[in-house]
Amino acid sequence: MKDKIVEILKKDFVCDKCLGRNFGQLLTGMSNEERGNVLRHYIAMLIDSGEKIDVDNSNFYGINFHAKKMEAKKPKECSICFDIFKEIKKKVKPIVKKLEKYDYKTFLVGCKLTPELANKEQELWERIGIEWCESIKNEINREIGIEIERITGKKMDRKSPDIIVTFDFNTDKVELYVRSVYVYGKYQKLVRGIPQTKWKKKIFHTSVQEIIEKPFLRQTNAVRGSFHGSGREDINVRCLGWRPFVLEIVEPKIRKIKLNESMKEINKSKKVRVKDLKIVGKEIVKKIKFANYDKTYRAIVEFEDPIKVLKKVSELKDAIITQKTPIRVLRRRVDKIRKRKVKDIKYKFLSSKRAEFTIKAQSGLYIKELINGDEGRTQPSISDLIKNKVKKIDLDVIKIYCD
Repeated sequence: MKDKIVEILKKDFVCDKCLGRNFGQLLTGMSNEERGNVLRHYIAMLIDSGEKIDVDNSNFYGINFHAKKMEAKKPKECSICFDIFKEIKKKVKPIVKKLEKYDYKTFLVGCKLTPELANKEQELWERIGIEWCESIKNEINREIGIEIERITGKKMDRKSPDIIVTFDFNTDKVELYVRSVYVYGKYQKLVRGIPQTKWKKKIFHTSVQEIIEKPFLRQTNAVRGSFHGSGREDINVRCLGWRPFVLEIVEPKIRKIKLNESMKEINKSKKVRVKDLKIVGKEIVKKIKFANYDKTYRAIVEFEDPIKVLKKVSELKDAIITQKTPIRVLRRRVDKIRKRKVKDIKYKFLSSKRAEFTIKAQSGLYIKELINGDEGRTQPSISDLIKNKVKKIDLDVIKIYCD
């Protein structure tokens, strides 16, 4: 350990912080500056006791020797950190100014070092090793964080901060990464003709996403929303069952959300309703997107020819359906074969060419294709069983088994 201290102090002046930081994993309850001060005085005592130690005398400026006569010149700046820690308060000012625009309780700090700082530390480590070292980046981040805490009263949080601050010492640029707010709920889509999410091209007047996110974006003054649904229904399919979703509110300036107020506003719409709103963590997004919920559908189907018999449809109960990727989505999805189960099916005549089907299906079964056969890509199908081509399907999701 003594040899390492001497090697650090050998060539140029090194400040207490940079000296102590190289032993930062030894002892607790001390700052690196305190460690450095102790180690510097330890070497000074050895020198004062008569031990010959080859170090730069500027490292002992201001220390009063008893037996040893030493003319220590006043140091200019630390050869490792270039006195960057003296600039921390000045660097923090633009950070705090930028943070004032946001509502937050916790934060975390990161930084980008100049090549000169990074190289100096690397050169030192190559000489002395890294056995007990803490990096200069860690200490800078901590010192910036302590100063932000002092000014704002907010707290550093390494696990789940509301905002991550990055300071670039090359440009003095401040960047903020604001943690999204996630709202879980369940929705119904009461009309046909609107998609679940916004399209890049404004083809449709609105969407489930736009109706739901509108009050949240206004409340939080957020950049945008991102909608994560547990599956999705076609544009022309109503969802009368309650479909789970998570709305991600991206870069919110205000984090406090009035859920009941938002729900009331959304439910004034004649197109969408929501319930069970609550704030959740990011991990729920993955859970929602990969959930496999069985569903029950109601389909009003018009056939091209008069219906002669529907009894054969009963054969589909508990049947395993083989489906190639439907033609209607083939342009955006991989062409593969899926096998899914029809768990129950009921039917009734409505007129000579119209019938109603209630189908409970395993998650992932394409219902329209189960009905029309999709030009033979779905086997078996209702159309094939009753030997009658489908002219029109009005489809509703009436139950999602998510509870």
